[in-house]
Amino acid sequence: MELYVKMPVIHFKPIQKRSRALQNNYEAPLYYYPIRAGTVDRDSFIMKIDLKSGDNPASFWIKRGTALLLSTAN
Repeated sequence: MELYVKMPVIHFKPIQKRSRALQNNYEAPLYYYPIRAGTVDRDSFIMKIDLKSGDNPASFWIKRGTALLLSTAN
């Protein structure tokens, strides 16, 4: 039950668009700030990142509001 957990460095590898969804995968949203709605000047949402969800289905992480943040400061 931790509010913030450090994420290891992610290396991006460009690929062609997938024709079907991955198994045991969670598309984690990536935000600039914890305020997910953003502001009038700047959206907070950047993109979705595919993460392995382990033994839990994606709905497990969705219900908990799991997301990646670039900054924990407002």
